Amino acid sequence: MVNPAEVWKSKQHSFDVWPDVLRHAEARTPMGEIDTPDLERMKWYGFFYRKRDAPGRYMNRIRITAGELTSDQAREIAAIAYEHGHGIVDVTTRANLQVQGLGIERLPEIAERLAAVGLTSKQTGHDNVRNVFAHPFSGLLADELIDTRRLCRDVTALFVDSREYSDLPRKFNICLNGTAEHSVHFWTQDLSFLACRVGREVLFQVLVAGTQGQNPHLAWHLPVLVHPEQVVAVTAALLDLFRAEGSREKRHQARLRYLVERIGIDAVKAWVDERVPLRPWPDLPAPAPAARADDLVGWFPQVQSGLWTMGLCVPLGRLSWRQLEALAVLAKRWGDGQLRTTHEQGIAVIDIPGGFRDAAATDAAAVGLSMHADTLARNTVACTGTQFCNIAVTETKGAMFRLVDTLRQRTLALHGIRIHMSGCPSSCAQHFTADIGLKGVRVRRLVGTREGFDVYLGGGVAGDVHLGLRYKLGVDVEQLPLVIEEVVNEYYIRRRAGQTFSDYWRAKLREAEAAKVGEDDYRPATWICERCEYRHLGEDPPVFCPGCAGVRRLFARVEDDASPPAAAPRPGGAVAGARLDPEAEVAADARVETPPARGDGFVFAAREDALGDAAAISVDIGGHAHALFRIDGRVHAIDGLCPHEGGPLAEGAVSKGVVTCPWHGWTFDACTGCSLDPAGNDVARYPVLVEEGNVYLKPKTAAAPSGRLHTEQFHAAPRRARAW
Repeated sequence: MVNPAEVWKSKQHSFDVWPDVLRHAEARTPMGEIDTPDLERMKWYGFFYRKRDAPGRYMNRIRITAGELTSDQAREIAAIAYEHGHGIVDVTTRANLQVQGLGIERLPEIAERLAAVGLTSKQTGHDNVRNVFAHPFSGLLADELIDTRRLCRDVTALFVDSREYSDLPRKFNICLNGTAEHSVHFWTQDLSFLACRVGREVLFQVLVAGTQGQNPHLAWHLPVLVHPEQVVAVTAALLDLFRAEGSREKRHQARLRYLVERIGIDAVKAWVDERVPLRPWPDLPAPAPAARADDLVGWFPQVQSGLWTMGLCVPLGRLSWRQLEALAVLAKRWGDGQLRTTHEQGIAVIDIPGGFRDAAATDAAAVGLSMHADTLARNTVACTGTQFCNIAVTETKGAMFRLVDTLRQRTLALHGIRIHMSGCPSSCAQHFTADIGLKGVRVRRLVGTREGFDVYLGGGVAGDVHLGLRYKLGVDVEQLPLVIEEVVNEYYIRRRAGQTFSDYWRAKLREAEAAKVGEDDYRPATWICERCEYRHLGEDPPVFCPGCAGVRRLFARVEDDASPPAAAPRPGGAVAGARLDPEAEVAADARVETPPARGDGFVFAAREDALGDAAAISVDIGGHAHALFRIDGRVHAIDGLCPHEGGPLAEGAVSKGVVTCPWHGWTFDACTGCSLDPAGNDVARYPVLVEEGNVYLKPKTAAAPSGRLHTEQFHAAPRRARAW
């Protein structure tokens, strides 16, 4: 049986949704009134619905092939962000640019404006080939074996606007590298072409079926050598294989890596050999990774005499529209109007004459961008997180900014150590191949669930490419700085000469099991500076105060800190499928006024009018997430988290009483909790009582007499009691 996504894909090709988009734009149709399949089809045009960006806004992901961006294109994107969005532009880990906060009435205009400057956002999401990128400085490097930018454009032309190659079982990632050193990034792509010199020829080695995300896997080496003129044909052959043989039954097992596991790498090679005449190399050694991550921040001399590339650090990839516009102006004023986006969430201005370097750097500094950022800004990456992303369970950019600030105050430096933070198991920030990887999770504490992270160590390069090993599970955001400081300082103190961070921690963790972090762990003494009231957590006070530079003797230990603890961030969860008044947005810690406690075991969960037709909400009772659904006029309650990887079921699509986990497509009966695909993974069902407009449920164990809703504000409407 095909998965639900394949059902709606078969009913209408996603390219054919555009007339509906035009109609919705003209009518300003609220997001809640658009069918979910049509919202998903809009991703074929690069417009992503954002349930968490009230009152129902959209994100535009713009394809930046080979990372090449002109000044005119950058200015147009900045103008769109300013005029119609939130005024921010994010650089992604695939070197795309993303604009958040767009109203549906603006989408046709935005598509036209992008096309007018030679850009497109087509097929940048869902089951498509994503942005094809190269080394960010391809065509500029003196030691580059081959300039791969034209090949990136040729490969992109193969699938953009193709009805066949826009109907894949799942997404497909492609990249090319024309240098002799290959970064870790290339081992987690569906298809990587890596240049090598063979005699006097420059050919490509091939890696296939790497993944980040759920159940990550490093790519297989395909033992062939590919001539540059064969790259497009090999790409087409592998896309044809994926379309013909890839699974369309279980979405969580539909990526190319599962096909390779099923048929074997020899069968993949045989398929390609039948379609492209490749030179056999049975004893061809697999390509080796570079010893370190790409250095893309600083001044870099170009192969073009007298010209330089200025690589700028963009903290966590987030630019304001003013910064992007300033870079566009700078690129024309001091260069020839050309920029590059990077897969490290950075940006570069190229072709700057040596005599203009200082002037260009000064203009960049005037808008807060520099080549001289510290190691914390340069070595950290974060995905979108719950601020905008529908499936994230933790905030990331805000959490990482706070983490960086705390570590900076504690004078921690990251020499050759990278920290990547993803808001869920999808690993858009590639946490599995970072030295320190942080995967967003929900953490249970006595006061309820909180945002937290599982910590992975030893990813990336440690002699070879490796995926990180689990170190600590369920670290909440307040504990995180101390965990990071602990592992970094231990490495600095105990490493051998020449030993990398990942080498050290892989050796230590290879036989160890990850430990769960308790609420009382990483809670050292609190010290307060009596001059400026700066607070420091640690066994000892700092040598000097990061707040006022005062000496250590100004610090006093707080023996009985009576200050209230920081409020726990509200776990993820906009209302899934509900139509809300835009004015109903309230603060994250707002609670619904609760009725008196009952004596029959039923616990208040929500106001009934929080549930519109076919709506779902998540409520937290006693630290346990529950999902409430209205099906055929009745309210049902089941466990709120998918048993697979903890996906929030209340945020999944609901159709005919079946809820689909938004992360990996597992399906459940929303009334009974019975798992449908795959079977044998039932979740608990809870008795529900509706009385005077209040929804009560009976949890397994005694719980607090109120439920915290992961949703917006509601308005009361009394109704008769009904028990289901």
